[in-house]
Amino acid sequence: MFVRDHALPGLGGTAPSLPDQRELVAAFGSSQGDPNTDHPLIGWARTLATLHRQRHGNPLAAAGIDCRRAELVAAIDKWVATQVPRRGCTEHLRTGSLGATVDRMAAAHAHASHLLHTAEKVSDDRVHAAWYRLASLADEWTDLIVGAVRKA
Repeated sequence: MFVRDHALPGLGGTAPSLPDQRELVAAFGSSQGDPNTDHPLIGWARTLATLHRQRHGNPLAAAGIDCRRAELVAAIDKWVATQVPRRGCTEHLRTGSLGATVDRMAAAHAHASHLLHTAEKVSDDRVHAAWYRLASLADEWTDLIVGAVRKA
């Protein structure tokens, strides 16, 4: 479900389209050619996850990768600033960076996936903790975007 499916009282319309947590998590594990990539946040989320995987695989390239990640975080924040109306019901979005939240989720997904594929046992506590961390960040994303709809 996109947040655009909920009307924002007092705005005379619907909220701009923001992907929900399931769509973001799916994007982290998808590749560039996958369908349903017309939303800019989905494409940026996919790229952030790819960069986190590359950073893990090539620590010597960390500086360049981190620079690109910072550019994507800024692009997400700029998109949100221009697409989400500035009203009291969305003001809380300005206090935190949605781009940074997506980046943290991408990092958590890359880490959890890596552990899942490399741990001796899937039941390893580290695997569970990594996926729990991703779930917590996904809940944080939901709180951020749904709060914009409910606050008004």
